[in-house]
Amino acid sequence: MANQLGDARRVAADLLDRMDRTQDAAIVRAGGGDDFVEVRAALAALSTVATRLRHWEQALRCYADASFWEGDGDNACLALHDAGDMARAALAGCALFHHRD
Repeated sequence: MANQLGDARRVAADLLDRMDRTQDAAIVRAGGGDDFVEVRAALAALSTVATRLRHWEQALRCYADASFWEGDGDNACLALHDAGDMARAALAGCALFHHRD
């Protein structure tokens, strides 16, 4: 969260500069102005993107795990049962679900 706040401050400060609000931009760059709507909006946007990326990374980690693709016969691999469900869930913005063994 602290890193997202820093990123949000940078984005908001750049926006404030472009709006010729250089004093407000300086306040934000100095670590203040967290109550500014520009900072709050940037933080909300970054949080949304970070959540979505976490979902994608979780799905990719599962698909990258060799054990996900192993198994045959009675021990059919998880990938056969998944059939892309994790990927579709991640792309839809849903949290990763876990397969039952």
